[in-house]
Amino acid sequence: MIHLDPNGIPEISLRQLRSLVFVSESRNVTKAAKLLNRSQTAITKAITDLELTVGKKLFDRTSTGMLPTTYGESLAMRANKAMDELKAAGEAYKEHAKSNRCCDNIPIFSMDISHKRLSAFIALFQVRNIQRAADQLSITKAAIYSSVRQLEDWLNMKLFDSGPRGVTPTHFGLILAQHVKLAFAEIRHGLDDIANIDGITRGSVKVGTLPYTRTYLTPNAINKLLSHYPDIDVSTHEGAYPAMESSLRSGDIDLIIGAVRPTDNSMDIQTEILFDDKLAVIARKQHPLMNKNKLSLQDLSQYSWVLPELHTPSGKLFTETMQRHRCDMPEHAIYTSSLSMVRGLLLSSNRVALLSKHQIHYEKISGLLDVLPVEMDDTYRPIGITMRRYTKPSPAAQKFLHYLREVADELGNLDN
Repeated sequence: MIHLDPNGIPEISLRQLRSLVFVSESRNVTKAAKLLNRSQTAITKAITDLELTVGKKLFDRTSTGMLPTTYGESLAMRANKAMDELKAAGEAYKEHAKSNRCCDNIPIFSMDISHKRLSAFIALFQVRNIQRAADQLSITKAAIYSSVRQLEDWLNMKLFDSGPRGVTPTHFGLILAQHVKLAFAEIRHGLDDIANIDGITRGSVKVGTLPYTRTYLTPNAINKLLSHYPDIDVSTHEGAYPAMESSLRSGDIDLIIGAVRPTDNSMDIQTEILFDDKLAVIARKQHPLMNKNKLSLQDLSQYSWVLPELHTPSGKLFTETMQRHRCDMPEHAIYTSSLSMVRGLLLSSNRVALLSKHQIHYEKISGLLDVLPVEMDDTYRPIGITMRRYTKPSPAAQKFLHYLREVADELGNLDN
């Protein structure tokens, strides 16, 4: 199995993958060699070495040329996507470069570069410190410095600014890192695709979770996935939506689950709505109002609120609802997205909170929290999946999406 560095970069020759793409497209070593300006012998060796690395036959050699096998077609497709990402970085470079130098001759953008140099760049980008980057990759500081300096020399541009606490990526350094990480994500997916052809689903799924999904939807989807595919590695990432959207765009996570934001076809991300969820007012089971048959928002005016940030979809719906019912917005509300924090605040007081009833699924079963009889008209939020528009999910991510949709259907049945 091909080793991945701590940042998920496969230790595989980018030049060999480049040769794979050209041979796959031309179906001929001679034509590929001419296009790459290399010898036929060099191209043949690159393909042979790559086959040894991945442990699969990538081409059938015939009298009429080189025909990609199923493995070859699959890996070439991913490698081509990786090349496209680096070419996109080259297009961005043209807008930032101080000269009219042709970016086609810069190895970074043509995939004519060692993965080790890019691994060093990404390590420094991630940790912002040369010593820590070197420790992460188990190499010397000089090796990190040399690799980054070589990239900067090719570009005639700085990728990092030095400061007393380490380094900070320049604007183009941020852009380049995003494209490099996406390129290597495609290569990782390509290696997983090869295993999947043999009926082996492996790899990893990195899931960004928004507050709604952390109680029932995501945990149950993960449990279902791992009950069928125990060799898949799963990690969840929590945080504010803007930060997770940035991580999605750079390939650090595979998808985001939660309240979806508006998108259009011009964006590089897309959404899939799983269901619409209605907000509710939550309180402790022993709350003085819990046994009432019906309540209005005005009835809650004497109680303190625990709310999501008002710029979030839930927060905006709350503001609109209060305005529609001509209620004053609560003063000195506590704003948090942490369910454990909400739970602690409600259990030890008569505060009320704005949540979905699905978020307190287990607290309700345990008799800790429940829904107050307040009708929250027009507070439906679309809950769904946000993914990169132009990236085919890895086999592991595809399996996870299957079980995520299955659990979403189960949630719909619970409401009926």
